[in-house]
Amino acid sequence: MVTIIPTDTKQVILTEDNDVLTITLNNPQYKNALSEELTPHLRRILKKLKKQNSHKLLVIRGKGNSFCSGGNIKKMNLDTKSIRKKTIEKIEDLYKKQIELTHLISNLEIPTVAVITGPAAGAGFSLALSCDIRVGNKEAFFLSNYSKIGLTGDYGISWYLTNLLGPSKAKELMFCNERIYADEANKIGLLNYLYSKNFESNLKKFLKNLLSQSSYALRLIKKNINFAGNNNLRKTLKLEAKHLIMSSNSIEHKLAVSKFKKK
Repeated sequence: MVTIIPTDTKQVILTEDNDVLTITLNNPQYKNALSEELTPHLRRILKKLKKQNSHKLLVIRGKGNSFCSGGNIKKMNLDTKSIRKKTIEKIEDLYKKQIELTHLISNLEIPTVAVITGPAAGAGFSLALSCDIRVGNKEAFFLSNYSKIGLTGDYGISWYLTNLLGPSKAKELMFCNERIYADEANKIGLLNYLYSKNFESNLKKFLKNLLSQSSYALRLIKKNINFAGNNNLRKTLKLEAKHLIMSSNSIEHKLAVSKFKKK
């Protein structure tokens, strides 16, 4: 039986079905962008989940035909409080936000599954990569898009892509900003599972299989693998925060955002 858990916002839906907790990003009008309302609530939910530690599995998905389009470009460069902050303050603020979102997801004890049913772009790409497993349908695609608007990447995208695909492929995706559609994403490992037909029923079967495994063993396996590969994630997040703030102050970024808004 599915239970709806109050979240104090319409932009994040939280449901519980036996041992599975599902977070649904509910901002479909903007392709589930990480808005000023959605993101703080998402962080609070994740913090509570880390403390409670009572579920076997976390699923993150988007409402409608998108996973998450990342930051809202139309709102960029409009935060007057942020403009007045010193560069070092901006870097520390972004670093803290990254630690409380993608880093937290990566280091939750329970397995995490991202359900990709449309675009996962920018920070939404990072959000998908922070999950242990990614399951998608034929409409799924991934897009970096950072350098297109004069930015360098955040929320761990450079670390996740490099560890998942290797440095050359990571550079290709970050440099060229080409959409990686479902078939190619499945082929190179961005998607672990691609269900072109009967998506929801196949997703349920997949989750049921995960739940049938030893929960205790899965938690320890995740710790082992994270220990093997996570040693530089914090340092990467720190560097990403620094470079993202530096690039956000560049003329190229401001021109790109202005051009996007005119479109």
